[in-house]
Amino acid sequence: MHIKVESNHNRLDKFLLKHFEFVPISLIQKLIRKYKIKINNKKSKSNTPLVKGDIIYIYYNLTSESPTFDSIKINENQKKILLNNIFFQNEHFIIINKLSGYASQRGSKINTSIKDLYESILNIKLYIVHRLDKDTSGLMILAKNRMVASDFSYLFINKKIFKYYIAVTHEYFKKSTSLLVNTNNENKILKLRYRKINNLNDLPTYFIQLLTGKKHQIRLQFYLNNNPIVGDKKFNDIRNNKLYLISISLKFNYLDNFYKFRIPLSKISF
Repeated sequence: MHIKVESNHNRLDKFLLKHFEFVPISLIQKLIRKYKIKINNKKSKSNTPLVKGDIIYIYYNLTSESPTFDSIKINENQKKILLNNIFFQNEHFIIINKLSGYASQRGSKINTSIKDLYESILNIKLYIVHRLDKDTSGLMILAKNRMVASDFSYLFINKKIFKYYIAVTHEYFKKSTSLLVNTNNENKILKLRYRKINNLNDLPTYFIQLLTGKKHQIRLQFYLNNNPIVGDKKFNDIRNNKLYLISISLKFNYLDNFYKFRIPLSKISF
């Protein structure tokens, strides 16, 4: 197999990642070290730059590394529900309205994640760039290739993606709007802003902007401030089966485009 390079690139290994989404970078780098991948049929290194017109020769069947996504059984009703909860998609990423009860990714006790289900339905490899708790519903980003995932990770690290939530609590905070600052058990700073809003059922409801992104942050901070979220079994509420926490809005710039996604309040049932 050989690939003609159409434009300059900084590294051989990163270039190949774009072409072979399902191949681990460790395998690509191993093949380069063993001279199974060469530039212009000459020995190369992973960090060797590419120039327009170069020919990459590959003496290994990388296409055999591509996985299949038909091993997960999804009934037609479930498939329809999941497809209806695709909020937006383009060639770079997909925005889903994640349903409560689905884990973002696999774990020691989780064999199938929401990512797995959408990979099976769409028959493409997807990449996690952030997570929602299993019981949290709402907007979530999945990248369609490794390079886009890396771009989004950079945006999250540099606080260029703005995430907003809606939560319902048992009581009202004394202040209708405020900044909450706490620390978790790892002594890391937690920050968020909340603002009281009205909803049709006249429940204590808050619009929340995350200023830091730590595990279970909103749930923990509301609990630490003596106002846990309704349905939060992790932090002291065993009376309700449903967690009243929703990722309602996302805002960010990507590739010179501004994106803003928001679930209308009228579409949220409390």
